Amino acid sequence: MRVVFSSVFRADLSAAIAKYRAISLRLEEDLNDRVKAAVRTVIRWRGGDHVGPHGFRCRRCRPFPYLLYYEIEGDTLYVLGLVHERRHPEHLREQLKESS
Repeated sequence: MRVVFSSVFRADLSAAIAKYRAISLRLEEDLNDRVKAAVRTVIRWRGGDHVGPHGFRCRRCRPFPYLLYYEIEGDTLYVLGLVHERRHPEHLREQLKESS
């Protein structure tokens, strides 16, 4: 499966990593590992997750309060964003609209 990471996802991940880096390098590494594991799980199961509050399929990055949003079209996984669970449901749609 081909994986395409959006610029929105890259910015979201960078901001989340910076937040946790300020607290602890261990937390930064753990968040990064959890996000990678979420992507690998989506690839392994070819999706299968529920539709989240932002209108796209998502996978939780527990124990962190982030949702990995994605779409699968054919043999391509589009990783759309990494959104904090408490963000307004329109947040991701607005970000994706601005980036296109």
